[in-house]
Amino acid sequence: MEYNTQYLDIKYALINAFLIDADKTLLDISYDIENEKIQIQIILLAGSDWSSTIKEKATRWLRNWQFEINILFITKENFNENIGDWSPKYYKWLKYLLFSKAKVV
Repeated sequence: MEYNTQYLDIKYALINAFLIDADKTLLDISYDIENEKIQIQIILLAGSDWSSTIKEKATRWLRNWQFEINILFITKENFNENIGDWSPKYYKWLKYLLFSKAKVV
């Protein structure tokens, strides 16, 4: 049986970089892989200051890949506006979804 080790390595690195000890203002993470570059989109609650830590953790865990991080901020009201609808209303996910919070309280 063969495994896609690149997929597993990237998923492991992304989980460690962004989800372990994640800040409560983290709302959503999606990513795409093209050639050897990972494009990462992170949605944070407006007013969050976690974005400085994100880049440090990403550099530590994704040192074997080229990556680019796009951080977007959204209000709690806008994020919660489409409860019950799976797709986000104010942004588009990249190809792979790593994490999405259901509702911000």
